[in-house]
Amino acid sequence: MKISLINKLSDIVGITSSYIDKMGKKHITPIKLKQHFLNSIGYNFSSDSDLKKIIENEENKVWLNGFDFVNSFFDNEKFELDFYVQETLFNQSIKFFINKNNRCIQKGSLSIDKILDSKIINKRKYIHTKITLPIKLKPDYYDLIFRVNNNSFSTFLIIAPQSAYLTKGILKQKKYTGIGLQLYALKSHNNMGIGDLGDLETFIKIIKSNNCDFIGINPLSAMMAKSKDDVSPYRVLSREYLNYIYLDLKHCPDFSKSKQIQRIIHSQSYKEEIKSLQENKFVDYYKIFDLKLSLLKLMYKQFKKEIKKNSKRAKLFLKFKIAEKTSLQNLCVFESLFETQSDYWKFWGELSDINSPALKKYIKTHKKLIDFYAYCHWLTHLQLLSVKKKASKLSLGLYLDMPVGAASNGVEVWSLPYLFADNVDIGAPPDTIRPKGQSWGLSPLNPIALKETRYKHFINLLNHNMRYANMIRLDHSFSLMRLFWVDMQHNGAYINYNFKDMTAILCLESIKNKCMVIGEDLGNVPNGFREMMAKHNIFSNKILFRQKDKDGAFLSVKKYPYYSLSQVSTHDQATSCGFWLNEDIKMNNSCGLYPKHIYYLDNLQTRQTERENFVKVLKKTQIVLDSSFDGCITGNCIPENLSISFNLYGAKTNSALFMIRIEDIFNQIAMQNVPGTVNSYPNWRTKLPIFLEEISKTTRLKSFMKSIASVRKKGS
Repeated sequence: MKISLINKLSDIVGITSSYIDKMGKKHITPIKLKQHFLNSIGYNFSSDSDLKKIIENEENKVWLNGFDFVNSFFDNEKFELDFYVQETLFNQSIKFFINKNNRCIQKGSLSIDKILDSKIINKRKYIHTKITLPIKLKPDYYDLIFRVNNNSFSTFLIIAPQSAYLTKGILKQKKYTGIGLQLYALKSHNNMGIGDLGDLETFIKIIKSNNCDFIGINPLSAMMAKSKDDVSPYRVLSREYLNYIYLDLKHCPDFSKSKQIQRIIHSQSYKEEIKSLQENKFVDYYKIFDLKLSLLKLMYKQFKKEIKKNSKRAKLFLKFKIAEKTSLQNLCVFESLFETQSDYWKFWGELSDINSPALKKYIKTHKKLIDFYAYCHWLTHLQLLSVKKKASKLSLGLYLDMPVGAASNGVEVWSLPYLFADNVDIGAPPDTIRPKGQSWGLSPLNPIALKETRYKHFINLLNHNMRYANMIRLDHSFSLMRLFWVDMQHNGAYINYNFKDMTAILCLESIKNKCMVIGEDLGNVPNGFREMMAKHNIFSNKILFRQKDKDGAFLSVKKYPYYSLSQVSTHDQATSCGFWLNEDIKMNNSCGLYPKHIYYLDNLQTRQTERENFVKVLKKTQIVLDSSFDGCITGNCIPENLSISFNLYGAKTNSALFMIRIEDIFNQIAMQNVPGTVNSYPNWRTKLPIFLEEISKTTRLKSFMKSIASVRKKGS
């Protein structure tokens, strides 16, 4: 096959021909990799004639449709659209209709005044013109319809506000401090071995009186209940719905009403099991899921009595299911299959096809089990809304995290296969920290299908996540512009998405949900990305350990942009103490992530320089240092005031938002996650070294937050 044809189709789809990695090395995308990516999103060809036909169809789409599938505008722009029509209709009057929610809200007439281009398709001549809509529209989604004689053409209009949502305090340039928490890591004498939403409410009460303006937590998305190894909150069954493992069962009415449950929880064996799960250094997801599911099934059995009586709660449950439509139904069907079949949907035979007669039959015979899972998600939905209400008493409230991609073995890919690339992962190219590159086990969205379906799935994802949050962090927000696709042999290249469309939707949903947006922008930053984010007041994510000048010195606190969230480190990196002791480098080495020993030695040398440079910047920023820093400069021990010193430096930055990792408050060394590992490290399991009940009693949290608050106020 002609290489030029594959390159041409790749350009149409958005597969880049080359990229430059963080180390400045240029990589050319191999033609075989381009072909694999094209095949993965449904472009199947075996000859030049096949390719030519596919390219012709793609190039002719917009000419035959009249419009591009989507047209996005910010509300300060002219609403100028490209329009394509047969030449025979050139002099005809155009009637336009603006529909919102299937109702016409504006209409009028237009005419074509100039031709920009023309094309012959199937022996008919088509013309290309630009038309400016002579109307004003408020930010929202609309259907635009043109009618010329008996011909009708339509496009999906996105009218977005110039800025994402901002609070009054942010508009007044105030500064805020929050605490970042992995919810599962909360140890408590009241939970079942994993931090839950009840614990979160308790923690919010504690921090409210300790100079804390917001609480940031890990993704709470629905997870695989059977998994013993893959428990990443960033690789989940569904990003639209919540993980019922975080339910505080004791605060659910059906828990206390069930006589069976009361007998179980008062038994000695249950008490011993709970005590063991609570005191375990790591979260045992498999056992906790098993325990909670067994109790939830008894709770559902109790709740069915209310369903029979058609009680107020039963009506609310029905209302929830109706409002969530097919998205919730698909998840609950999937979870029931996950329970009754194997762990991976591709092994489910006919049930792998969401439209198969076999699946319809399965749904009819498993209604109770499917309804049970809907009940679990309803309870979790109610509890998280309650947490949000409690968090609203903080200045900025609750900050949630949304994963970048869909797990290849999750419900999103199973129920919407046409939207995702097959046999492809999302990842990252090699860099100095991860010289092997990364593959995350997440399926990327097909950019062509995404646009042709009017971004419905992306809009739903934002809507479902923002309804629980006052702020949302988009993990790997570069996905608005491009993603690094990786094949099964870890070969990769960047694929582009419509940056303007995605950003417009993000700003619009942010305003609709009154939810500020933080774009996690760590890694290989594409040209123009941060400028676009800043233009629309989407917060950048600044990590102190990564912010350096060209000479390697740590960035001055004055150089941090106001519209940013800064923090010492993230869940994928070492804590302050771990950074000083080379914990991340040691773990990378022990987990076999360095292809050569020299990478390990180079990283150790770099860390030594970083320690020295951090001491210099702490002194320059007039943060008090004690003599223990000099004695521990080689990383052989931890200086007495290390964590607070690092965080005081972060507090002095110009960033509107500063977030403290709770691990730093309690001098934790262990990492929460070593990226690139599954079985070789206990990722996403490590609990805090202190019980929740003791946190309010110790002076550690209070004194830490008081010190940070004094610095933030001075810098306001």
